Amino acid sequence: MTIDLRSACSDDYAFALSLYVETIKPLAGTWGEWREEDQLAQFASLWRPADTRIITLSGGEDIGWVEFRLTGDEIFLKQLYISPAHQRRGIGSRVMQRLMEGLRGTARTMALFVLKNNPAFRFYKRHGFSIAQETRTKFVMRREIDKAA
Repeated sequence: MTIDLRSACSDDYAFALSLYVETIKPLAGTWGEWREEDQLAQFASLWRPADTRIITLSGGEDIGWVEFRLTGDEIFLKQLYISPAHQRRGIGSRVMQRLMEGLRGTARTMALFVLKNNPAFRFYKRHGFSIAQETRTKFVMRREIDKAA
């Protein structure tokens, strides 16, 4: 199975929003009430196609998306979503490897937020991230880019 990362465009909004709601709503509900209208408005205000890549299979099927941004000497991994039907198949690991290889030399570290109850926490630990800080609901995780995952 071959994956590709293509630049996102405004037409990808509905796909990205749908996958976000599908994967985060069950987790976020643990920490407070999920207010659909508020979540949709927040997503709309934060959606940045220029910082986003759509994860596709070799046949062109969109199966996820990743958003990252350079902030100083650090890459901030804002979002990484794989559709549940394609999770646990190594796709996220391949995306992470491609990001690390492609960003090497651009920044010193990569950081991210992950909800404390998100199973992705274990994924990030396997890829060399460690907890740098925490809030009531999230871990702030960080790793050096030049280190092998």
